[in-house]
Amino acid sequence: MFSLDLKQPYSLSDLQSLLRGLNIANTLTSDEQFEINAISDGRRPVASSFCFLDDLAGIITQKKVLYITSISLENACCLLVEDPRYVFIKLLAYLQKKDHVYSLSPSHRNVGIHSAAIIHNSAILEEDVVIGNGTIISAGCVIKRGTVIAENCIIRENTVIGCEGIALYKSKNGEVLRFPHLSGVEIGSNVEIGANAVIVRGTLKPTKIEDNVVIGNLCNIGHGVVVKAKVWMSVGTLIGGNCNIANNVTIGLGVNVKDNLEIGENSSIGMGSVVTKTVDACCSYFGNPAKPLRGLKTGPKR
Repeated sequence: MFSLDLKQPYSLSDLQSLLRGLNIANTLTSDEQFEINAISDGRRPVASSFCFLDDLAGIITQKKVLYITSISLENACCLLVEDPRYVFIKLLAYLQKKDHVYSLSPSHRNVGIHSAAIIHNSAILEEDVVIGNGTIISAGCVIKRGTVIAENCIIRENTVIGCEGIALYKSKNGEVLRFPHLSGVEIGSNVEIGANAVIVRGTLKPTKIEDNVVIGNLCNIGHGVVVKAKVWMSVGTLIGGNCNIANNVTIGLGVNVKDNLEIGENSSIGMGSVVTKTVDACCSYFGNPAKPLRGLKTGPKR
């Protein structure tokens, strides 16, 4: 489960009024009263949060959760609207504009930049950034709010961490909306990220890079991606949003990975491959589209 905390609570009537101010008709299905303190994923919501549901299959509702949906759910507090995703995006955009959402988790707030971090004077660091002991931020880097970089990392020249990606939704009324990126980026210890790389911040959950990962120059990591420990990613790799890359994966030069895929533990992907399907653990893949290939070995031993 994951959620984003609000900087101030909202009552259910507050949210209804906010939507009416945006000319969005809505109906509350319950007399239950509770404060909204967070935003969460409708498939795994947390108490005192609001979320949205497009697909109601297999949903088990919870108390003290406001579900933005088009159909009333039994034993749940629902805000009925015509287009739930559209309304959810509109609410997130409002909260982002008003700076009412924490981009850092509670454990990272008020931590700041360690005195032993080495920050080049041409690097740009926004507010709400955490930099650990011994980490090096090189010339021209841009570190956006909501970014956490732990100890002994190297971020090379002109890399951007925590920028927004592209996540678009065409609503039922034909309006094209950009899904706000309200979460951040969390980077573990002993990570090296090459020059001119881009790490996109998450929408509702953070983009995560775990310990001892190497990411080459000119790589792009999409929103919500999880890169597990000891991954080696060569120059020019593109990883689509919400992928999960397991421990000890090796990715060759110029590999493209489609969004929402799983890359299994100890797998290898050969140079220039285009990955369109889940990669099994302990296997080698190569080609366009990438297919299993016996005996392919890439990258250094580690």
